[in-house]
Amino acid sequence: MTELTEVPGVGSVAAKQLKNAYITTAELLAVQNADELNNKVTLGEGTCTNIILAARELLGMFAFKSALEVEKENESKPRLKIGLENVDRQLLGGLEIGSLVEFYGKASGGKTQMCAHLAIRCQLPFDEGGIEGRVIWLDSESSFKTSILRANAKRWGLDPEVALGNIQTMPIVTSYHLEQLFARIPQMCIEQGIKMVVVDSLTGFFRAEHGGLGSLAVRQQRINRLLNLMRRVAMATDVMFVYSNQAISRIGPFPVLNAPVGGHIVSHASDYRFMSTEGKSGKRKLYLKDHAGLANFNVEFSIGWGGFYNDENERKKIEPKIVEYLKSKDISAEIQEKDKKKETKKVKKAEKTKKTKKSKKAEAKAETEVKLEAEVVLKAEG
Repeated sequence: MTELTEVPGVGSVAAKQLKNAYITTAELLAVQNADELNNKVTLGEGTCTNIILAARELLGMFAFKSALEVEKENESKPRLKIGLENVDRQLLGGLEIGSLVEFYGKASGGKTQMCAHLAIRCQLPFDEGGIEGRVIWLDSESSFKTSILRANAKRWGLDPEVALGNIQTMPIVTSYHLEQLFARIPQMCIEQGIKMVVVDSLTGFFRAEHGGLGSLAVRQQRINRLLNLMRRVAMATDVMFVYSNQAISRIGPFPVLNAPVGGHIVSHASDYRFMSTEGKSGKRKLYLKDHAGLANFNVEFSIGWGGFYNDENERKKIEPKIVEYLKSKDISAEIQEKDKKKETKKVKKAEKTKKTKKSKKAEAKAETEVKLEAEVVLKAEG
């Protein structure tokens, strides 16, 4: 990162004001809006405009480049692998750093689980598919569970104590609280080595606080402003923003049962837009709904202690070790045990049904044989 004082026109006094506004590097200065910056500092509108342009020129971040140059830059950037073979293959190696990633869907679809899954994999070394970064988790639904993160860390070979220490979290109480925090987040990303910011969920409070059509425009404007800030911070720092989004049912001539909240404002903002839903037999299904450079796809995979698994064989092989570890930490694995009981009941029910069918077939066969025998006897007597 580049010091503010290296930007032409930014002296010690201006740099102090900028730092007080949580703008601590030339990269963050370069992505500022002049009007917004003028409201944060007392340098004057003209000076704000000039130093922003000077920062951009100094860094060369927003100069014209050939498509070949852009291609080479993209190829040199690391990607965050999700750790599911079929998903990473169709993502051409994983999620690009500096991206906005959305997971939407109805309750119990696996959105929060996916956030936890990525929050741990983010910390892995580059050669293991990670991006060697720390994480900020903003929790607006009281869904932050350390047991899930601890299990995921154990599964991917990280020290759970270190992994949990690398995640900074805070409960969010209102949408205004969320906006206030975002003023500080760019500085935290730079100073603390943050590579991922999780917001779970993005739209919940906005829906609660702006009910009815009368306040819809205000709600959408506030969400748009927040997403735009994410975009600019991502461009300046290569931080990945991962956020969950709720789903609604639209009633009408053409009903939609799993529509994402936020309309076009939210749909246009994300680089990767995924829908996460329940699949068959307790599995989860991930749909890529939108990305500028990828074809849409859907993949089904297993879920358990330790996150997501490619298939049931992988889960059954790895999960028992994680459950044993969790029990050693006095963390109950009751939910997973219940799932196993359900599976056992299903197997027993299937076996019972199979036996019943065989029994009915045997009875039908015996009945047919009796009839045939009776016909033979009648013919003989006749």
